[in-house]
Amino acid sequence: MPATRQQRRAKARSPLRKRRRGAIGFLVFILVVLFGGGYLVTLFRTNPPPLTRGASVGEHWHASYRIYVCGKRMENFPNVEGELHSHADGFMHIHPGSPTFAGDGASLGTFLRLYETGIGVLPDGKRTLIFPDGTSYKDGDRCPGSKKRYNIKVTNKGKLVKGDPSKFLPHEGDAIVISFGPEGEKLFRNPYAKAKGIQTPALPQGDRPAPD
Repeated sequence: MPATRQQRRAKARSPLRKRRRGAIGFLVFILVVLFGGGYLVTLFRTNPPPLTRGASVGEHWHASYRIYVCGKRMENFPNVEGELHSHADGFMHIHPGSPTFAGDGASLGTFLRLYETGIGVLPDGKRTLIFPDGTSYKDGDRCPGSKKRYNIKVTNKGKLVKGDPSKFLPHEGDAIVISFGPEGEKLFRNPYAKAKGIQTPALPQGDRPAPD
């Protein structure tokens, strides 16, 4: 005898059928989580987020640098030993050997201080660049013989570095440019080398850092 409409509705609302529906829904949820999680792990491994920390003890990174002042490019920093140093090759060699020079200590400011060169922000908010021979520039200064005022600009891979440039943390493959005024191909003697009486190559040795 066929079931009445009321009996069919009661059967559809039975606890057993509800439990089955709940089990199927839970299984679908678990499968979505598993497959979705696996996809995210694969995506993270193939496209890891960019590093924001400085170099750790034991790591060895290289970042190129150039410094321009009033239309001239400064010669490379000479070979001076340190946990952040250069080999007169136009590269920063960053390989901290102690916690002091790792993390936030592996900064652009730390590298420049090795060569008695300073970069930072003054109390009035203006950026400043100071060389060991006493030459200094700050936002709003003029180049010799020019009426135009310029600001200290620091870029990495063509993008402006905001905030205090001394705290910028270079990473492997970075390309840092510090400039005051226009860039140019003419060279001027590195103030650190000049003050220390050190002879240093005027141009980079190549596109790769010199070996340590």
